[in-house]
Amino acid sequence: MRRHRLPLRLLSAAFVAVHCYKKDDAKFLLPLWSQQAAQCHSSRRVHSAKFELPPSIQALQPSSLGRLHDRVELSGMSESNACTPLHEAASLGLAEDIVKLIANGANVNASDAAGTTPLMIAASLGHRTICQCLVDANADLNAADADGSTALHVAAYHGQLDIAAMLIHAGADVSSTRPDGINVLIIAIREGHQELAMALLPFFDWTEFHVAIAAAWGHVALVDDLVALRPDLVGLSAIHAAVERGHLATVKALLHAPLKNRQDVLNSAMLHAAKTGQLAVLHLLLDEGANVAAADETGNTVIHLAARHNHVDVLMDALRHDPIQLAAFVGVPNFDGESAVHLAAKGGHCAMLQQLRSLGASLAGRTASGLTAVHFAAANGHLDAVKYLQAAGCDVNQESEYLMGKTPLELATLHGHHHVMRYYLQSTEAHSR
Repeated sequence: MRRHRLPLRLLSAAFVAVHCYKKDDAKFLLPLWSQQAAQCHSSRRVHSAKFELPPSIQALQPSSLGRLHDRVELSGMSESNACTPLHEAASLGLAEDIVKLIANGANVNASDAAGTTPLMIAASLGHRTICQCLVDANADLNAADADGSTALHVAAYHGQLDIAAMLIHAGADVSSTRPDGINVLIIAIREGHQELAMALLPFFDWTEFHVAIAAAWGHVALVDDLVALRPDLVGLSAIHAAVERGHLATVKALLHAPLKNRQDVLNSAMLHAAKTGQLAVLHLLLDEGANVAAADETGNTVIHLAARHNHVDVLMDALRHDPIQLAAFVGVPNFDGESAVHLAAKGGHCAMLQQLRSLGASLAGRTASGLTAVHFAAANGHLDAVKYLQAAGCDVNQESEYLMGKTPLELATLHGHHHVMRYYLQSTEAHSR
């Protein structure tokens, strides 16, 4: 921090000199500042971060809510992006310089190329005295940067509770929403600033969406507080958000809420754990009473989902939990007529195919339209899976019972998988010799 004080002091002095009509002093000081600033500029930069909502809670988001782009650091200003002495002083926490600069006519609402104001910088760094000076000097509390973030948004991102309270008391718009649909409450919850988030709740009509955000990022203490206030807002979206990211403690906290249709919730969460490969969460849900043989609305069981997403460990763990019951489902098709073998072949998951075969699943089984695992593997360009199935004894030239009886080779050709086509042709030539 100290290494930046010299250029700031020089710039501040030069600024004061200009306003006091001391041109000779200004001409002397400005080149010195430029030289010193160039030496330290390389270590200072503006950072930004992006985060996206997990699929489980995107359906709950406001229609305008897309990607959440939040500024992480607001302290890296330079001459090249139009910063002012106030920006520099706010960045370094130099309250006395702020007072002098304001007294000499500095523009408290000046913004850099990214739209960042001195108030935003001070808010991000927790410089309360500087924030108060800027507020007293009539700084625009609701000025927004290029992302649409105000000083209040920035304070919330950095968990600056005192600064946020001061800004709200001074008249900052709590309901201000960025173009991407993000408001101060969403930011506080997303960042896990528990005390700040709880203080902001009375200003908003919060919903299951907000619980789901806390769950998605594993803020278990905040989840506990939200559930204690509104247990009725705990639903599948929040539980799925915690499940898919493997937040075990958060899943436990949500399951302690008085859930409606608890068994259905457990089953759905278990299937989601199988889909996303969250083994520890799967264990928890099975221990809580999830039915290992349950199926989703399309007839997919744990076995189907593990096969489709290539989670061999999930498949084997589920089987260990109830080997007799699940063994009977290894070859059972879903409502689309596809078995776990077909789903594994679609994805080219050779290890899964091998595991299913060892459990007694037929690799030659057909769907209602006559497609086999080889058809699926060839149609999706999975040459290794085609080779494995051929080595396992599957007929790689068998016709389907639709589209005028297409063979795997014809499906590979239809979908433009030339490497599979070449293998078939080379294999045919080798056998004809």
